[in-house]
Amino acid sequence: MQPAIQFEDVVKIYPLKSGDVTALNHISFAVERGEFISIMGPSGSGKSTLLTLMGCLDKPTFGTISMSGIPIRDMSDVELTSLRRDRIGFIFQYFNLFPLLNIIENVSFPQMLKGGVNVEKAKEVLRAVQLDEHLYTHTPLELSGGQQQRVAVARALINDPDILLCDEPTGNLDSKTGASIMELMTQLNKKGATIIIVTHDPNVANYTNRTIRIIDGRIAA
Repeated sequence: MQPAIQFEDVVKIYPLKSGDVTALNHISFAVERGEFISIMGPSGSGKSTLLTLMGCLDKPTFGTISMSGIPIRDMSDVELTSLRRDRIGFIFQYFNLFPLLNIIENVSFPQMLKGGVNVEKAKEVLRAVQLDEHLYTHTPLELSGGQQQRVAVARALINDPDILLCDEPTGNLDSKTGASIMELMTQLNKKGATIIIVTHDPNVANYTNRTIRIIDGRIAA
């Protein structure tokens, strides 16, 4: 079986007036289906660039990134859009919820991009992340940080993605709430989800099965 994600000698260079910046420098690794991985490293090491490329939000300057054996360079813009919408779920540190939409509408938003909304499916994933039903008609600003992050997880799950990409998902939460979110991630992984988490927190990394350490754009030995 092909890896869920594979990087082969990947380089990412950002051209700037002051001089080119090499964010990733000949990176090679694979993420197998069902893995639970953390990515750690100091600020500016290339972690966010790595996650952006994993999410097919950008393409490498050099090298090959493959999703289930298919190089993303061979995919059309339409195919990449479908890949991001249907196979990859994104979870962010700052939740990125729509403040004027209620919780059901926020969770259903990715379905709107596919042309239809299934409210029962939205309620199903909200129950799966253990959000109380009386909150479903509230707006995000009426929820705590931990509750908002559960909504963000539910939104990421609504289209049944193969892969969850998480950028500091506990960074805005207290330690108890962060631990609760990581227990939820652990349960999702046990059900088969492939999860990659960028984090500065070694306590978060302890929940994962493998840690990739990145320093100055390279994977540390």
